[in-house]
Amino acid sequence: MPASIARPFALIALLLLALPPALTAQAQEFVWAPTLAVGSPLPPISAVDQHGERRTLAELTGEQGLVLVLSRSFDWCPYCIAQLERLVEREADFAALGFKVAAMTYDPVATLKEAEEEYGATFPLLYDEGNTHVKAMGILNTQYSPGQRAYGIPYPGIFVLDAQGVIRAKLAEEDYKIRPDFSLVLDAIAGLQAATER
Repeated sequence: MPASIARPFALIALLLLALPPALTAQAQEFVWAPTLAVGSPLPPISAVDQHGERRTLAELTGEQGLVLVLSRSFDWCPYCIAQLERLVEREADFAALGFKVAAMTYDPVATLKEAEEEYGATFPLLYDEGNTHVKAMGILNTQYSPGQRAYGIPYPGIFVLDAQGVIRAKLAEEDYKIRPDFSLVLDAIAGLQAATER
């Protein structure tokens, strides 16, 4: 290659090497709960609800399955509170399809009881004591360290589980301020049930 042509190519290569990796690497697709693929079982659940009763996955699951919402906090997170209010409104729609619903946060039992009373939740609100479940699910928010107020919150999202506790759908957004609409969860359930009936 002539030197006059080779020089521009060498300059471009040097400029690319000087760019930060984030600018040179291809954008990676957001994957929530990456260690738990659709089709795999959810790790076991054993958590206390807003009434102080310990609940297991089998007890939480309806005839057809469970919609499990992982939230940051029903105490100080307005996006989680708004999502909880929408879940309260949609609970009957899930029940009609044979699915129970539950939500889990790092909030202590007293806070969950207050949320139940304030927002009219009639389904289990689960306390993830010691961050056991979010760690097992691979969704612990790593932006916070032990001792910080928000340590223990998850990257929020929704699992749709069948009656055997197998993950059939995952819904989440990279931006925690945006939550999947529950109509999408209902659509996912309808699609699963239609596929089962074929």
